[in-house]
Amino acid sequence: EAASVRLDEAQCALVHTGGMIPADADAVVMVEHTQRVGGTEGKGGKQGKDGHEDEVSVSVVSLFSPFSIEIYRPVAVGQNVIQIGEDVRRGDLVLPAGHQIRPQDIGGLLALGIIEIDAAIAPRVGILSQGDEVVAPEETPGPGQVRDINSYTLAALTRRAGGVPVLYPIVPDRLEALEAAARQALDENDMLVISAGSSVSYRDMTAQVIQGLGEPGILVHGVSVKPGKPTILALCGDKPVCGLPGNPVSAMVIFDLFVAPAIRLLLGAQAAAKTQVPARLARNVASATGREDYVQVRLETREGEQWAVPVFGKSNLIYTLIRSDGVIRIPQDSNGVAQGSWVTVELH
Repeated sequence: EAASVRLDEAQCALVHTGGMIPADADAVVMVEHTQRVGGTEGKGGKQGKDGHEDEVSVSVVSLFSPFSIEIYRPVAVGQNVIQIGEDVRRGDLVLPAGHQIRPQDIGGLLALGIIEIDAAIAPRVGILSQGDEVVAPEETPGPGQVRDINSYTLAALTRRAGGVPVLYPIVPDRLEALEAAARQALDENDMLVISAGSSVSYRDMTAQVIQGLGEPGILVHGVSVKPGKPTILALCGDKPVCGLPGNPVSAMVIFDLFVAPAIRLLLGAQAAAKTQVPARLARNVASATGREDYVQVRLETREGEQWAVPVFGKSNLIYTLIRSDGVIRIPQDSNGVAQGSWVTVELH
C-alpha cells in the first residue's frame, strides 16, 4: 500500500524494504547512512572538517512524533528505488515453452500471481538388462558373471535427463524371454532402453526383438562412434526404442548422445546446455577417419594452464569414467589430435 503522506523539500518518510514510497519521493537512503538528531525542524547543511557541507539534516514526516535525521551519504534520483516495469514489463515473455522450471522460476511466477502452469509429464523409460552372465548387484558373481551395472547407471542418467526410470528384472539370453519382457516394458512406458549382451549373437537377437515391437522398427543399426558402434535406434509405434551396447562405458556414451536428447524431446524441453571448458591435450590421441571418437580425460592444472590428460581403458571398464572429469570429441574427418592442441572438454 502506498504511503499516504506527502513530502515537501527537506522532508523524508520511513519506508521498509519492499514497501511503496510516497508519491513525492524520488530516492531512498539506507537507514544505516542516517542518524536521528531529534527535534521537528530541519537544520540544513552541516559543515565538515574541510569546510564543505557534507551532512544534510531533514525532518521525518511520521504518523507519530516527527523528528529530524542527518544523512551521511548522498543519493541520486531513482537510487534504491525499483521502478514499475524494471523487473518485468507488461507483454514480456516470462519463461519460454520447453523451459525446465528452477526454484527461482517458481518465485518469479508467484510474484506475478501465476499459480498454475502447463507442465510436461516426465516420460517413463523402461530399462532392460539382458544376459545370462549378468546378476543382481547384491549377489556374489560366479565364474564368468558380472554384477548389473548398466540398469542402475542408466536409471541415474534417465533421472538427470528428466525421465522416470522403470527397472525390470534381468532378462536371460532366450529369444522368447526377451520378446515378452521388451513388449511388456514398451507397453508400460513411453520409451524403452535395452542394454544388450556383448556378443554378436546377443546383438542380433536384440535387433530381432526390437524389429518385432512395431513399425517402422529399426531406423539405425550401428553408428560410426567409438565407443558404442553396436547401437540400435528404433521407433516402434510412436515410442522410441534404443538398444545399447552391454559395455558400461559404451552404454553411457551412447545414452548421452541419443537417449538423453530423446527424453528431452518427449518432455518438449529445450536441449540441455553442456558445461564445457578449454584445455590443452597432454598427449597424442590417434583416431580412425570416418569414425567419431569420444575420449575420457582428466583435468589437471600445470603452471597455470588447464590440461586434458586422456584416461585410456577398455569400454567394459567403468572406472575409466570414474577417474575422468569429462570427454573430448574427435570428429570423423580427423585422424587424431596432437599433444599440446587446444581441445574442448565436455564435463560429466
